[in-house]
Amino acid sequence: MTWIIIAALIVVFIIGYRILTSDTRKAIDSLAHLLKVKPMLIESMIQEMGSRNSQTFIRTLNNGYTEEMHQAAYLLFIYLTFIKQASDEQIALWRETLLRAGLSPELHAEHTEAALFYFADLDIDAFELAQFRRAYNERFNREAIANG
Repeated sequence: MTWIIIAALIVVFIIGYRILTSDTRKAIDSLAHLLKVKPMLIESMIQEMGSRNSQTFIRTLNNGYTEEMHQAAYLLFIYLTFIKQASDEQIALWRETLLRAGLSPELHAEHTEAALFYFADLDIDAFELAQFRRAYNERFNREAIANG
């Protein structure tokens, strides 16, 4: 009898956990599917945002709008190439990831503004991020800027 009660408690705990984290899993899986990356990278980014901003981010992704999903892809790009590891190899890899997902590889001011909002807890220097955006666009997207 005791085993049945313990098993029932475990099942209730697991079901409750799955229900409570379903929005987060849905948002992470949607973005991971768009970019064809491991969900672990997105989970890492969400943890860096802080609880308030991560909840806002998850709600935005779960609205299901394509524009918000694309904005999230650029946030991941900035997170992995500016905040985590700003090497040319990393930038080239994630630029290709954006291209494979059908997104423009060019960073715009709106992308960096969103990064400043969502990563506010990290105290990112706005000037350094703007410099990164300009340098990235000049170096990796020179043709797109010249044609556009």
